[in-house]
Amino acid sequence: MLIGITQGVVMSVLLFRSKNNKRNNPFLALGILAFSWVSTKPLLHTLHLWDTPFFRYFPNGADLAIAPLLYLYLVSLIDAEFRFSRKHIIHFIPFIVLQGYLMFIYFSLVGTSDLVMKDQLANSLYFNPVKDIESHGAALSSVIYILLSFRKFKEYREWLSNTISDSSFPEFKWIKQLLLLCLVVGGFLVFNYSADLLFNLNKVTGLHWTIFSLFGAFSIYYMGVAGYKQPNYELEPQQEIAMTSVKEEKTTIAVAELSERDTQIVKAINDALKKDKVFLNPTLNIQELSRKLSLPQQEISQVINAHFHKKFRDLINEYRVEEVKKMLHSEKMSHMSILGVALECGFNSEATFYRIFKKNTGLSPKEYRRQSA
Repeated sequence: MLIGITQGVVMSVLLFRSKNNKRNNPFLALGILAFSWVSTKPLLHTLHLWDTPFFRYFPNGADLAIAPLLYLYLVSLIDAEFRFSRKHIIHFIPFIVLQGYLMFIYFSLVGTSDLVMKDQLANSLYFNPVKDIESHGAALSSVIYILLSFRKFKEYREWLSNTISDSSFPEFKWIKQLLLLCLVVGGFLVFNYSADLLFNLNKVTGLHWTIFSLFGAFSIYYMGVAGYKQPNYELEPQQEIAMTSVKEEKTTIAVAELSERDTQIVKAINDALKKDKVFLNPTLNIQELSRKLSLPQQEISQVINAHFHKKFRDLINEYRVEEVKKMLHSEKMSHMSILGVALECGFNSEATFYRIFKKNTGLSPKEYRRQSA
């Protein structure tokens, strides 16, 4: 536990000092610090510090701060316009109230050296019932904020697929892994509290909490390393596209049932792709296509989903891949590197290009060029 806490503190300092993601990292750093602070609770007992007058009822209510901090970290990553303001303090009211109460208990009793009397005074101030509320509140908070995070992440991915073709635009796939890890930690927490509440497991053994603490320490350290290793996600001003129409409207329009206007929109989109080759623009987004075609963004999105049966991002990348394939077949382009060809065709991220190309062709670009030779 001491190793985990030390690593957590070091990782928090590194996140605060990192030049990347300065708007986002403080939330993750504070979340890791909060978890490290919570992890001192079992140490008070295993090191028998709880049996000393000074550390008895040492104030530590950071449990209720961890989930909101990690949630705001996610929101600040995927929303370029996010700025922490007074309205966000509401997320921390339970933590502020609890921490205030625990500090009141501690400083009210810090001068009492008799542990028995100290316990009696604490119980008269409802310490044990409040700690039970804290335990259940921490479990409930974890579940709520994990679900909110999953919903926010899903909305972002839907918005990205329907709006942005820029292959360098972050997809945050690693965030999904972190959310799944948080889900496991949250589930573990709920299980432990339920086992104690329903079966009094804590009266028999504390092993389940020891395992949880060690697993939690590993998880929070992994989150810190993953966050620290990320490239800078600060979006350029021209990329700050408002997340309008995030929720994809369900449509059941079949190709044969397209209205005359829808048919015109399909033709306009095909012309833009096949004749004008708008996909060669690496930062093309649906707003730019909307301006070029003089058509509402929402209609374009709906028609792409209904007629092409694809997301905007997938459609544009499909045309880019086809253009890459043509150039790889061409002897005139044989002098160009594969990355050079990809950049010419609208890709601006090497890793994303290789992934998308293999997804569409089943082959890596090198294998495709070799077979085409």
